[in-house]
Amino acid sequence: EKDLAKPRLISRAEEGSGEESARASLSDFYAADFENKEKDDKLEVIMEDETTKNVESAYSNIVQDYEAKVKSHDLDHRYIEKFLSLFNPKQKVLDIGAGTGTISNEMQDNHRLDVTAIDLSREMVDLAKKNYPDLKIIQMDLRKLEFPDNTFDGAFANYSLIHVAEADIPSTLNEIARVLKSGGYLYLALQEPITQMDKDGYYPVVYKKEVKMFINLFTESDMRGYLKNAGFMVVNINRRPPEKETEFPFNKLFVFAQK
Repeated sequence: EKDLAKPRLISRAEEGSGEESARASLSDFYAADFENKEKDDKLEVIMEDETTKNVESAYSNIVQDYEAKVKSHDLDHRYIEKFLSLFNPKQKVLDIGAGTGTISNEMQDNHRLDVTAIDLSREMVDLAKKNYPDLKIIQMDLRKLEFPDNTFDGAFANYSLIHVAEADIPSTLNEIARVLKSGGYLYLALQEPITQMDKDGYYPVVYKKEVKMFINLFTESDMRGYLKNAGFMVVNINRRPPEKETEFPFNKLFVFAQK
């Protein structure tokens, strides 16, 4: 069982390599002895700040290469299209962690959906605005969604929830549930361990190996539990193996859920 008191996150980026990836565990990275719970709580805040800084910094460093190098959109296309087929034109979808805006733009242009996109990285938001001037994209932390209750018919989190520290996963899913209408659908793309040896840790971006992202691995059981507690019903599970030349060496887990 996972220790839910330990914050952890995993990467939305699909540009990792399977070659000699660092497998430092959180327990090694943050090893320390604490005298009391107050110190534990204080460290937890520091750790969450560090993971957020890592995500922002890493994407700032790879933004110029990201669109050209990342191929997960093509590899995941069948799952994305299956999810988007659940909606009718003009329904409202929130793209959570939209990156450069490519998928958001496809939702808007090809599926005629009313799309609002958000991303934590200012550089990603700026590039998306440059590439797709008609796209509504906002810099926003997905843990604190600045929308009214019951706003969206769907939420699309493509390798983005995996950037959230584990301690924040329950509240983040509650936030997503809050802004979804009753009956609304949620898409999650996650990284899943293949073996018991697969551990959370910092992994280098394959096309820019000096940049490392902290990768957190969710099992199907983990996510089913989180979603149930947030008021979601899992309606579909898919997975595929990694494309070893371009991706982190973990299974890709796709979850459709309904509020």
